[in-house]
Amino acid sequence: MMMLCIIMPRRLSRSRNARSDNGWSGTAGSKTARSTLPRSDDALSEVIGFILIIAILMIFLSLWMVYVVPAEGRQQEIEHMNYVRNWFTQYKVTADSLWINHDAEKTLTGVTFSNSLTLGSQGGATQAGGLFLPVMSPIGSTGAVAVANHVVPVGGGTERIEVFIDGDPQYALELGRIEFIATNHYWIRQEYFYQNGGVFVKQQSGTVARIAPLFGIRQVGNNLDIDLTIIQIAGVAQTGISGHGPVRIDTTFRGVTKQVIPSGSTGQIIIRCKDDDDARAWVNILNDIRISSAVSTDYCLINRDPATVVNMYLNPNDLADNVNMNLYAANYSVSIQSVSGVT
Repeated sequence: MMMLCIIMPRRLSRSRNARSDNGWSGTAGSKTARSTLPRSDDALSEVIGFILIIAILMIFLSLWMVYVVPAEGRQQEIEHMNYVRNWFTQYKVTADSLWINHDAEKTLTGVTFSNSLTLGSQGGATQAGGLFLPVMSPIGSTGAVAVANHVVPVGGGTERIEVFIDGDPQYALELGRIEFIATNHYWIRQEYFYQNGGVFVKQQSGTVARIAPLFGIRQVGNNLDIDLTIIQIAGVAQTGISGHGPVRIDTTFRGVTKQVIPSGSTGQIIIRCKDDDDARAWVNILNDIRISSAVSTDYCLINRDPATVVNMYLNPNDLADNVNMNLYAANYSVSIQSVSGVT
């Protein structure tokens, strides 16, 4: 605790008897003698002391607001964004476990799981009032969560994956996403979204994949095998809420189907994204998957052309005998509900 120590000016005492020393008789014509009386500085010294106290308090409040409040608010928002990151990681694990464990003997179609997500850095807490000045504490951030499938700038329609074998279109499946957008006041503004089994984070510097999406590529003999799982997310009922309190996100598994794709000599997978940053993140993570699988660019070439369209060319140089693809489509419906009265 800061100790404020104020040294008050010494009071200048004057004796009432001093009046008689100056020859003041109180009679008429004594105006000249009255003007020579010593004046008391008691009131002036008290005003100066009060002004000094106010000045020191203002300096203290200014330093607190400039340094302490932003630091505390930044720490709260960093902790909240770490919480959001862990939430999306847990959501991905839970969602993937349903289609992975689903089979004819143990059907999980219709199973619903719920997650609670707090949108703001201070939850449902309110600012202090009365004697506790609101300016002495940081302003809590807000957030928005939504189920979305954005319109793409190239090719029309919404975000989707298209599959071609030997130049012939096989499937075009919409993706969808669950996204969280934070309105941070003291920390970097970030956006997290879950798409096709991957967890992505977007900020001013760009988009990166924190968890890889569901893509598998490997070279078996002289064949190129692709395992592709497409997570289709559709919003039902209420699909978006913004604020600072908790919300409940209900996700229902609608089943998974295996799509029959004939083998061919070449193949192509196209991912249509909503912007350049998302497409760049997809290219980077797919190249990481390719490199970790020890597949060279002679067998799998990944690029952006145009900027918002990701192209994965399979066997572009016709070096492999066949391109074999296993495609699974898992379907989920998601609704978002407000958790009223809970902070």
